Amino acid sequence: MIFALATLHIAVLFAAAGLLVAAAINDAHHYKIPNIISIALFLLFPLFVISAPRAIEWDQHLMVFALVLISGFAMFMGNLAGAGDIKLLAATGLWAGPHLIAMFLIMTAIAGGVLALTMAALTFARNFSGKQALALAKVPIPYGIAIAVGGLSTIYMLSQPILFPG
Repeated sequence: MIFALATLHIAVLFAAAGLLVAAAINDAHHYKIPNIISIALFLLFPLFVISAPRAIEWDQHLMVFALVLISGFAMFMGNLAGAGDIKLLAATGLWAGPHLIAMFLIMTAIAGGVLALTMAALTFARNFSGKQALALAKVPIPYGIAIAVGGLSTIYMLSQPILFPG
């Protein structure tokens, strides 16, 4: 029974990681994150809680989800982020919970900075290649990639007690 739960738990973590990778790939190709990915990540969380080897304070995770969603809505209303990015950020924040939310947001911010610099460098190179020049402010940034990097870091941290019991 315990082995089956541990196996399920690892499978759920891999499924969440797969959803994050799918979100990053979709955002990179289409500049959109399908709602189904964020919904699936949200709906997968109860399986994570049920199969966890120790108790998870799921109510606190829901509180983090709500706070990230509300903060994200304010960012969306200010035209600072896309709706798909906010939904993915909130769903991944649900997994991070109160103990890993800071690490998740910092990893996402670092990955976002690297992504923005990369997009700026590519735009700079494109503008000097003879193609029609683009204003840097008009270049979309697929921030789902950065959110996925932060989310994968969170999934990695969540897997540690299972993969490497101390």
